[in-house]
Amino acid sequence: MNEIISNLVEFSRNVNPWFTGTIVFVFGAIFGSFINVLIYRLPMEMDVIFKPSFCPHCKNNIKWYHNIPILSFIFLKGKCAYCGGKISWTYPLVELFTAVCFVLFFILYGLTWDFFVLCLFFIITFPVVVIDFKYQIIPDELSIGGALIGLLLALLHTFIGFENNVNVTVSIYDSLIGVFVGVLIFLAIYYSSLVAFKKEGMGMGDVKFAATIGAFLGAAPATLAFLLSFIYGSIFGIFITVFKRMKNMKKINAFSKLKILNIYPNYMESILLSYVYNVYIDELKNSYIAFGPYMVLGAWTSIFFANYIISFIVGEII
Repeated sequence: MNEIISNLVEFSRNVNPWFTGTIVFVFGAIFGSFINVLIYRLPMEMDVIFKPSFCPHCKNNIKWYHNIPILSFIFLKGKCAYCGGKISWTYPLVELFTAVCFVLFFILYGLTWDFFVLCLFFIITFPVVVIDFKYQIIPDELSIGGALIGLLLALLHTFIGFENNVNVTVSIYDSLIGVFVGVLIFLAIYYSSLVAFKKEGMGMGDVKFAATIGAFLGAAPATLAFLLSFIYGSIFGIFITVFKRMKNMKKINAFSKLKILNIYPNYMESILLSYVYNVYIDELKNSYIAFGPYMVLGAWTSIFFANYIISFIVGEII
């Protein structure tokens, strides 16, 4: 098995890289189309494998020549071929972004085992960013399924013996430890929040998705990824809180001017101000920040920069 794959890799190195890069781009766009399916269907618990593509407006099945990634959107001018309903521009953008990322992975690592692992990790993590941000959920198909895929890849790496030259290419032992560490960290946060604040500090979807990151990255890079995700989440959380505060303060200032203009009596102004203030407090208490995107951002940062960050930290300590 290892010999066959090595021969395929050697063959790909002898082929014109522009030709290979074009093939990678095409397959990237195809998988980008599949990512669009995951983003649309998983939150609605629809089948993502056997159910054919359909128009979300008229529900007609889309013919294959109307479903060519990127090109069909251009030729159909962003409209359904049957009902003329508008197709969101996010579909071709996701396809294009995926294709470009696949080409970048190819440029960095060639057609190696690491390239395929990175592509699979992208297919799993990109939908998490969009779905968690939009619906505040991480489907089990991506979290539990992603963890199983990561463990399977690590198992293949261990017994086939690929060269270990990037962070996502780990042994089955390191992968299992990564799963354990990820689940342990996020379960600790989950139950600590329940005890201390009487509410979930993390969703169970985040806990399960931590297993996916641990399975793909291994223990040390995954731990760094989690630390970075907390930093990213804190930074963006501060910006979101400040933005909400500014938005509500504008409302309070607008109501305050009513007194100057003598539009409302004092008691009416007090009621309005009290209402806006209470809404603002409730938003701060009950607001939930989707943490999945920050976990993905931390994971990809760790993939490409873990060695540099860890070396810098260790060097500073020593």
